[in-house]
Amino acid sequence: MCDLILNLIIKIDDIMIIKNYSNEPTDEAKVDSSLYDAQLIGENDLGTVHLHGPFGNEESDIKIAYLIGMHPLESKAHRALFDTVLDKDGDLNYSYYIYNINVIGELDEATEGRMDGQLLAQEFVAHHIIDRGYDFFLDIHSNRGSRSPGTYEISNFLFAPGFDEESSKYMNVLLSKIDELVYYAPEYRTSPEFITVPVQKSGIPTLVYETYSYEPIELTYELSEKLVDAVDSLDFD
Repeated sequence: MCDLILNLIIKIDDIMIIKNYSNEPTDEAKVDSSLYDAQLIGENDLGTVHLHGPFGNEESDIKIAYLIGMHPLESKAHRALFDTVLDKDGDLNYSYYIYNINVIGELDEATEGRMDGQLLAQEFVAHHIIDRGYDFFLDIHSNRGSRSPGTYEISNFLFAPGFDEESSKYMNVLLSKIDELVYYAPEYRTSPEFITVPVQKSGIPTLVYETYSYEPIELTYELSEKLVDAVDSLDFD
């Protein structure tokens, strides 16, 4: 079991963050919203949804939303995004909000809590994002690559679930700034109909970000930092 654990010290912007997570898909890294100043916006038998923020420039007219926690075993990607935004709080140009889903049921082998998270997103997150009229929305995920159901041919990528011009425009800019990411729209995808497609159809540019569940945790953080920086440099005029 010891070889499945990563004990690492990661340095981001001169702040040391100690990580100790399985190097496989895991919920160990999930963000516990009760430990932070967050607003509970939804709760039912499946779990809770909290809203964190604003982070960055609270006076900015540009407001951007991230979603984490929808698929519990993708928690390392969620944690990396959350930690990165908090770490860069005072240096960001735009105003940011993070929606965090916490699935409370047992993560059985068949479903891994994925549907519970998707239903929570559908009930509590989608309309909240739409009603707030954000300028941009990113849904944060990780995947098993060739080990995934349906087999992902590429593991680190961006795609626009609505395949619309506005979202694709921002996607292409981000891809030009992050060499490790490419465009890829996997044939097997379960969550867009619950959250990203409805949000995009409301007129909000929407992207899905994916990283690899088995990659070294320091790479997950490195890519998260590049994503946050690249998003903060987008031109929304």
